[in-house]
This record gives sequence, C-alpha cells and structure tokens, in this order.
Amino acid sequence: MLKAALVALGRLDQEHAMVYFQVIWKGLREPMRRALEALVMERQIEGEERFPFVRELMDRSELKGLREGKLEGLREGELKGKRDTLLRLLARAGIALNANESARIHACTDLATLDRWIDNVLGAKTATDVLS
Repeated sequence: MLKAALVALGRLDQEHAMVYFQVIWKGLREPMRRALEALVMERQIEGEERFPFVRELMDRSELKGLREGKLEGLREGELKGKRDTLLRLLARAGIALNANESARIHACTDLATLDRWIDNVLGAKTATDVLS
C-alpha cells in the first residue's frame, strides 16, 4: 500500500505531493512510518530523489518524538524523586505505611499532590495525616 502511495505521489507536482505525503505520514503509526521511511530511503539510494521534502518531514517528526520522550523522562524522574523524598521523610518520622498507603504513593502521578504530602509529613503522627 505504501509503495502504491509513493507511485501515486510521484505523478503529482511537488507542492501537491508534499501535502498528500504529510497527510499520509501523520495518519501512520510508528511501525508503518518506519516502513515508509525505509521505502523513501531505498528510492533515494537508487538515485530517485523525487520527494526532497520527505527527509525534512521525517527529521522533524523524529525530533518531536525525541523531545516528547525527553520531557516524559524528566517528568518521570521528578515524580520518582518526590516519591522517594516522601518515603524517606515518612521513614525518618517513624510513620509506618500499610500496603494500600504505599501503593497509593507509588501510583501517584500528580506533582502537586506529592508536594502536599511531603509538606504534611511535618507534624504528622500517622500516614492518614500525611495522605489526607
């Protein structure tokens, strides 16, 4: 199907081919994008540089994915750091956690909630005081 799409795009002028290629590219999931990229690269190696805009589009898409992945990684790191801080503070305060309370802390993905719980450790006597 991708080969047929490339053949059809090859019959269009550059401007229209670029628009339709972008529509196709944005509609594909990652495995099919890689397949399309491989087809385009294969044609470029064979000297058929019909779609010069394709490389730029694929590069932008790849950079966007890397950027989103990096941001997600930073967020996960921040969440882990706050969870670890909370657990250390609870341990130092001598506040024991049951399995449900521990699972609740590990499942929390809201930075503001974790910050509030960290603040609640001061003066708390029980895990319920902290996680309220």
